[in-house]
Amino acid sequence: MRTEAIVESFEASLREAFQQLQGGANAIPWWERKSLAQGMTESFVVGTASETAFLLVALLAKDPKWEVRAAIADLLPVLPEAESKRLTDQLMADSNTYVRRSVERAIERRKREIRAAGKARKSADQVSAQLQAIEDEFGKTAATKSLRMAERYSEMLVASIVHDLRSIMTHLKVNCYSLIEEVIADAGSQAKRYGVRVRNDLQLLESSVEDMVTFTRPVPTERLPERLAVLVAEALELTRDNVRKAKFDPELVSVQQDVPESIVVPLARHQIVIALANVLKNAYEAFQAKGTMRPGAIRIAASTCQKWVTLTIEDTGQGICDEELRTPLLLTPGRRNKSKRQSTGYGLPIAARNVAAHGGLLRLESRENEGTTVTILLPRESQ
Repeated sequence: MRTEAIVESFEASLREAFQQLQGGANAIPWWERKSLAQGMTESFVVGTASETAFLLVALLAKDPKWEVRAAIADLLPVLPEAESKRLTDQLMADSNTYVRRSVERAIERRKREIRAAGKARKSADQVSAQLQAIEDEFGKTAATKSLRMAERYSEMLVASIVHDLRSIMTHLKVNCYSLIEEVIADAGSQAKRYGVRVRNDLQLLESSVEDMVTFTRPVPTERLPERLAVLVAEALELTRDNVRKAKFDPELVSVQQDVPESIVVPLARHQIVIALANVLKNAYEAFQAKGTMRPGAIRIAASTCQKWVTLTIEDTGQGICDEELRTPLLLTPGRRNKSKRQSTGYGLPIAARNVAAHGGLLRLESRENEGTTVTILLPRESQ
């Protein structure tokens, strides 16, 4: 059975269970209700949980069996913050000691994740502060050169690690994929879901390794005159194909293009197409939540001014919170968005790197619940 069929089957089982439970909890045996709660973990981890999953969580949090309520408590660390807080308050007032203990463990897990994120943010702050100190003492040029040296050193380290990972992945894929296919073909529904999860994780690992390769590979120095409108169209079509592969309808998002055919820029074609596709991918994902895509709009516009070409990609999606936007080294790899199933954390960093290699600049502005604008500046002459 294909992965898509298994996912659709699981979603259908959630809808059926929710309908049955409308007639009362006893419509389904309590151990099956508990299994149902436990089986929804992955969809919340990767951000594909549907509206039905959220409704079921709210329903099962009031289940008459404490074992089921405890299973919902175990989900608290992977639920969206608002939903997690609401259920935490509800379940902490539960009459059963085991349920309250499950909530306490869940709270501690979330605290550990927050502490880990805080340490990473502190390290980024320290690097940013050191670069600012270099700039204050020796000037902006020295700070820029220091950053480039640090980036090049990190790229060398990553390239060495990637070489070893690729060798491991080659053998791992052959053996694991064969084993997983056997499990999916012959095992029960629960084992099939586990098999699909393992396969998805392997695919994510492979994507991460390939993105590391892309990020560390030197950008070609040859520049050829390219029509920017043609590159934008190519990147847009590539992005739409990927949206379809993710089982979403790209037609729900209207795209307005205002890129004059007359704008020609000296570029390494493939690298800029990849950069634009990564930015557009993020724009489309801004309309995805709870396993569905909502309608929205993307506007792509370009203009020229003296020595520069300005390209803006603006969406009306969910936007980025101020805290996330202010994070130092926002465009540095390693900031994987766990709410996106196939996020590797390299999309925007690759885009920014490819643009910078052309002597350009990528800027990001955003307001939560309003949208995001990415501005790309490219020189009209080769750098």
